[in-house]
Amino acid sequence: MKRLLLGINPWLPVFAFVTMFHTMRGSTVDAIIFGTGTALLIADWKKLIPWHMPERPKVSPWVIAAVIAVSASVLFFSERAGWQDFVLFFVLAPVALVMVYYRDHGPKPSATKVMNRTKWIWVTLALFMAVSELFAYIFANVYKDDTTYPTVSILIHPYLESNWGRAIFLTVWMLIGVGLLRITRGRR
Repeated sequence: MKRLLLGINPWLPVFAFVTMFHTMRGSTVDAIIFGTGTALLIADWKKLIPWHMPERPKVSPWVIAAVIAVSASVLFFSERAGWQDFVLFFVLAPVALVMVYYRDHGPKPSATKVMNRTKWIWVTLALFMAVSELFAYIFANVYKDDTTYPTVSILIHPYLESNWGRAIFLTVWMLIGVGLLRITRGRR
């Protein structure tokens, strides 16, 4: 078993579980997104795709600002789930994949106590949120009540109905991603 797991991307089981979960709940689009991610991780693990992963991409802050502005404008000026949303998704998905799927090259600094503690705080918070969201979903399905213990999607749904809400949410979401990835030119 240990030999089987050697070289496996740690995100593969997470993506596979999320794919199964979305398939079971009947969310076809989410299942396709995470299923594609699972297939790509398996293909990389089994070396079915002959490619050399590049170093972490560096992008000008002006390019990032332009992409965010155009994306937010598309969501602001289009109807929710309109054809423009799908075009935007299919344009941004490959770009996002290139931005997040890279290998770090060169020497890595060892983790300090603060870095380790911070890592475990974030892991604990992420697991707590994931289990809480799963519980809320199961609770809503069993009791046919999504107001007592609502999922995050139920909470943000009213805001995403407005064009302003969609544009602001996308902008904040993309800025969080840029901050987490630290892909702006000149930052290490």
